[in-house]
Formats: sequence, structure tokens, C-alpha cells
Amino acid sequence: MSGSDGSLQSVPDAGAFNGSDAERMERCSRVLGFRLTNFENLRIALTHSSAKSDDNPSNERMEFLGDAVLGLIVSEKLFREHPDYPEGELTRVKSVAVSREVLAQRCRELGLHELMYLGKGIRRDGRAKLPVSVLANLYESVLCALYMEGGLGAAREFVERDLGPVIRSVTSHQFQQNYKSALQHLVQGHNERAPIYRVQGEFGPDHSKEFHVMVKIGERAFGPGIGRNKKEAEQRAAKIALAELLAQWETFEEGDDLLDIPTEFEDDE
Repeated sequence: MSGSDGSLQSVPDAGAFNGSDAERMERCSRVLGFRLTNFENLRIALTHSSAKSDDNPSNERMEFLGDAVLGLIVSEKLFREHPDYPEGELTRVKSVAVSREVLAQRCRELGLHELMYLGKGIRRDGRAKLPVSVLANLYESVLCALYMEGGLGAAREFVERDLGPVIRSVTSHQFQQNYKSALQHLVQGHNERAPIYRVQGEFGPDHSKEFHVMVKIGERAFGPGIGRNKKEAEQRAAKIALAELLAQWETFEEGDDLLDIPTEFEDDE
């Protein structure tokens, strides 16, 4: 994914698959762990808006439903498995687990980006430029195709298998009420540099000292976090950074950074 400085990063082989429709469906079935038979739904799920036509709609509507299905599955899992978590904690864990950064990373690792249908207009010189959100949307639209054919049970089985390690990571004892761990996980998913914490100052008498800590991620600084000791101040600085980055990375739309994506196979024209 793109860094906070707006630089472009490459994701290899987007739209590069050149096999038959049957081979495309077979490969997607293996990824999902479910035998798909409705190619029409899958074709729509894999169609980027650049490749849509009057007869071949894009995956935008399926992404809408897939987002809702994903949210339900993850919310239900967290609600069921963590009865001690307050609403705010459930929301915080879910925000990290289903963030665009995590979904886009999983999309690349599963190879779903290779199966996309991309329009010729954005595939020049072996590369494609797409908004960062496209891979996350692709994950959700393919999940929608699975849900439409296999129902909620099949969709739940895939999500819990695929995102289970992420969810377990952010709900581990190291993460609960640990904003530093949450921040570390989020920036790693966004391919950012590891957070660096610096004490800006110590104030007050020894029996009532106040620590001020800033956290730096790349070229950006967040804070200060203020606490009675260094550890508490670092946690509060991380909480500030986490809130700001989640708000930023979850609201990018028209101003989204671009991915610079090589496409191995080009049309003959």
C-alpha cells in the first residue's frame, strides 16, 4: 500500500491472468475453499469499473453487499468470543481487522488481484494505476459472490479462516487495551515504518511527575501523550495516532493514493 508521503508502490500481476473462464473460476474456488458454479456472479465480482459495459456491470454493487457481510461476520465473531469487551473495544478491534490495508494485503496474498478484469485504458506499458481501495473492494466483492452462492455459512467459514489470524493477533492479551500493539499492527498492514516513541519532557515534582511523549511514523508525529510514567504516556500517544490514522485511512475516496500495478499480460491491440 501507499505510504503517507503519497509515493506509489507496485503490486505485481494485477489483471494478469489469461486462462479460460473455467480456469479462473477453478482458481477462485480453490482460494475460497468452496466450489463455485455461478460464473456470472464471479465475473461481476472480478470486474473493475474500468472494464464495465452495458452488458457487463462492475463489482461496485457486490462490494457494497460484501462489505456488509464481512462486517456482520467479524462483528458476530467478536461479540461471541469476547463477552467482556465493551462496545468501544469491539469497534476498535474490528476497525483494524477489516481495514482497507488488511483486506488489500490479504487480496494480494491470495492472488485475487491477478484474476481481475481491467479496462485497456488503464493498462499501459505493462502497468496499471488504481486507487488503493480497489484491492480491498475486490476482496469484499468476491466475498459477496461466495455469500450469494454458498450462503452465510460458506462466507463465515472463509472469513474466519482467512482473517482469523489477524483477529487473533489484535485480540491477544498483548493487544487488549494496548494501543501500542494496535498501532504497530495497523502501520505494518499499511507498509509504514515502525512507530518511534520519544519523550518530549518531564514535568512536575518527583511525587507527581508528568511525562510527555510523541510518536513518529515516517515523517508524521502524533501526540503528545501525557501520563504519570513513560509507559502510560506512550500508550496515550499511540491512542492518538491510532485514532487519527484510522480516520484518515478509512475515509479516503476520491483523493485516494494510487497503486502502480504491473500487468504481466497485455492485450494484443
